[in-house]
Amino acid sequence: MTRVIVIGGGIGGLTAAHELAERGFDVHVYEARADWGGKARSQPVAGTGTDGRRDLPGEHGFRFYPRFYRHVVDTMSRIACPSGGSVADQLRPTPEAAMATAERGTIARIRRQGGLRPADVIESLDTLFRDMGFDGPDLGLFCMQIYRFFASSDERRIGEYERISWWDFLGGPGYSASCQRQLKEIPRMLVAMDSTRGNACTNGVISMQLFLDLAMNSDSTDRTMGGPTTQMWIDPWMDLLRSRGVTLHAGDACVALEVENGRVARARFASGTAAGAVDDQFVLCVPLEAARELMNDELSALDPQCARLRGVDLDAMLSWMVGIQFFLYEDLPIAKGHLMFPDSPWALTAISQPQFWRDTIGPFSRNFGAGDVSGLLSVDISEWNKPGTFVQKKAVDCTKDEIKEEVWQQLKAGLNGPGRDEQILTDRLLHSWHLDADVDYSTGSPPVNRSRLLIHPPGSWASRPEAASAVPNLTFASDYVRTHTDMASMEAASEAGRRATNVILEREHSPARRADVWPLEEPRIFAPWRQLDAQLYRAGRPHLFDILGVNQAFQAADLFRRFSAFAGFGQLDMLLAQFKLANAFTGVLSKFFAGR
Repeated sequence: MTRVIVIGGGIGGLTAAHELAERGFDVHVYEARADWGGKARSQPVAGTGTDGRRDLPGEHGFRFYPRFYRHVVDTMSRIACPSGGSVADQLRPTPEAAMATAERGTIARIRRQGGLRPADVIESLDTLFRDMGFDGPDLGLFCMQIYRFFASSDERRIGEYERISWWDFLGGPGYSASCQRQLKEIPRMLVAMDSTRGNACTNGVISMQLFLDLAMNSDSTDRTMGGPTTQMWIDPWMDLLRSRGVTLHAGDACVALEVENGRVARARFASGTAAGAVDDQFVLCVPLEAARELMNDELSALDPQCARLRGVDLDAMLSWMVGIQFFLYEDLPIAKGHLMFPDSPWALTAISQPQFWRDTIGPFSRNFGAGDVSGLLSVDISEWNKPGTFVQKKAVDCTKDEIKEEVWQQLKAGLNGPGRDEQILTDRLLHSWHLDADVDYSTGSPPVNRSRLLIHPPGSWASRPEAASAVPNLTFASDYVRTHTDMASMEAASEAGRRATNVILEREHSPARRADVWPLEEPRIFAPWRQLDAQLYRAGRPHLFDILGVNQAFQAADLFRRFSAFAGFGQLDMLLAQFKLANAFTGVLSKFFAGR
């Protein structure tokens, strides 16, 4: 039986362990922390639970599971819960998304129902923009660039768009000042993407999935877990792995990978122990900064991917997204889903969690703390380098108490905004709070963030490894591995764990069924456009929209709408007409350009 040494107990490592153990491998998992699950794990607030109740549940940040999270949910469906059913059965749909702004108050928006047409995407974006107070040229330019991305081939996305920022692709300077500010912050709030620092390929691929979610709705469009992540998912997962014979080693960080005869010979740990032999397979699932430190001279000489990892610029590649939880005396549902604060300086997103936990674990106060906490508002802070409104310091320069105060005030400013007859969030509701334990103040200020986030800057694809290393017994399985998901997330880590599994199965000539890996799906209506664009890109030609002059035509249409409204032919109508016209000619153009 082949032994596999998995280094890292986050989602990537646990996924690889799960898939390999299912196929009969002898799996050993090593994790630096005392707890399993990596950034997805819960962080119980020690000493807060009494009379048999659990400690209050903190976390690195709230979890959400959009429609395209297929790998993670498939894994969950194969993990049984003690109460019956699977972990996937504990996911709860969030039927509503809402925005809260200090200027406009809280605006709830129910997602669209039904199928998907190109017009649905535009109309959903139109509603979103109007909810945010934008229309006209802002909406027009944005919709046109979204259609451009949908109609772009994979070759152009990775060869051209990956080399520019999402901000530049969208045409950032062409928007109004207020719209520019929101476009910079909203991607961070949704999936921790940075418009100005992140590349257009990665940001675009995931943004397309989120825009599709705006245009169609089902129970899987957006989901949250029906309880704390560790309790509902990680603990049952660990029980399953143990039952499959996986050996777990927690609380010992890997400090070196030793090489002999062109193979990894052993992993050394901080405790002084070593694990593995040259005949074993090694799966590296640690964060990017830890992986870089393990890429020594020997590995770098054996595999150019290892050399590139060793030379990666962490400050350029990584950013911060950190969670803070506010425990409330009373439950405060606010919205039946995720809540964005688009004009908050620190790019806040939140969700009121107990409403999604009642039918799985019961009332919050009965299960957590001392029985006097009924509400939990979990907040993600996505911007750490801009001054706050109330403390007026960058988050990274603040103390824990200053971070709590600024976030609390920003939440109140958004939720208690204009148009409200009464205050929603008040100081009397606040019981206590918890800041992500991975923000480490032990060495003073500024703190050290031990769970930084990959932001995929332009050109970073070249620095990221495939799951397979040129070292014959080393694979990679973390969220920076090249995947279809291509975004720092539990879904990317899960996909990477499956890819590493399949590499090992090939290397060991195993007859076992390969782990499932699925590509992201986009509307089939754009397939002819993308096929045509692939031909254009290979021929060194610009995008079809540039050939047709669609941007210029649309800008003219907007002026026409503004100054000739009496004609009764609005901007949205013009955009749809232009889209239909271009689509009608796609087949003819494809044949024309194929012969050039």
